[in-house]
Amino acid sequence: MSHEFHPDAQAFVARAKAVLDRSVEDLDAAAARKLQRARVVALERRPKRGRRAAWIGGLAAASLAALALVLWLAPPAPERQAAVPLEDFELITSVENVELAEDLDFYHWLADDDTTG
Repeated sequence: MSHEFHPDAQAFVARAKAVLDRSVEDLDAAAARKLQRARVVALERRPKRGRRAAWIGGLAAASLAALALVLWLAPPAPERQAAVPLEDFELITSVENVELAEDLDFYHWLADDDTTG
């Protein structure tokens, strides 16, 4: 909150403060005690923050910590496989490729034979 006032407002605030300060100094002892008792009663009626507020704050902090831990330790989502385009699927399932798959042992033997000599 800003305490910068217009110069006229500053003068008004200063005069009001001086008047209120003088009125407090002029109070008799009985009025001062009565005001003090009223202040104490008003403060007693104020709701107390007690243990419940601390308990709720602790529960919120623990919940956030547990959520952060779960999110940090959770396994990553599996990558989705891209769909095979129809042309590639046709190449894989063509008759020639099926014949190659049937003779796969022969092609492995041929590749091993070429590398050994």
